[in-house]
Amino acid sequence: MAIVYPMKIREEIMPIIELKSKEEHTNKAVVLKQMIYKGMEDYILKLIEKGRLSIGKAAEILDVSVYDMHEMAESKGIKLSASPEQRQKSREHLKKFLVKVA
Repeated sequence: MAIVYPMKIREEIMPIIELKSKEEHTNKAVVLKQMIYKGMEDYILKLIEKGRLSIGKAAEILDVSVYDMHEMAESKGIKLSASPEQRQKSREHLKKFLVKVA
């Protein structure tokens, strides 16, 4: 679902928006959305890196796959890995599973 949100934009950035709009043969609103989305991607990757947002939730917010999230992070030199607590919890779940299977 999309919402309409009014905002003020500094006059000095409009020539860049217009230039990108002309180069990509699209309108200024699309260019602004692309720029906001790109900034959001960067911020979300920082939140993941700090452990404040899960990769799954980030993928859901950006409407991409978890695999895509890993690719985005890799392209920016960010290594996504589980925390020590997450790894320990995974080991515990695996042990419980193996006991049930055996």
